[in-house]
Amino acid sequence: MHDMIPDKCCIRTGLKACMNAPSYIISILDGSRGEYMIGLVCREHVALVERLVELKQKHGEIPEGSVRFTELKSVATSCNYL
Repeated sequence: MHDMIPDKCCIRTGLKACMNAPSYIISILDGSRGEYMIGLVCREHVALVERLVELKQKHGEIPEGSVRFTELKSVATSCNYL
């Protein structure tokens, strides 16, 4: 069965991926277009992602807007859907 979200942080250093579980959903709040998700990150990479988003916004690679980190919460269900 496929997971609904990735089970690892979205940060990569060269060819090496971070193996930590994600702790936050990263989204951009854009007043004119709303909010949209850009990735998932572990606690250790929050500051790095903030800097990367700021740089990408300065270079016009992603739209301007404030960055929101929403903590992921585990939810258990008894769903038997396969």
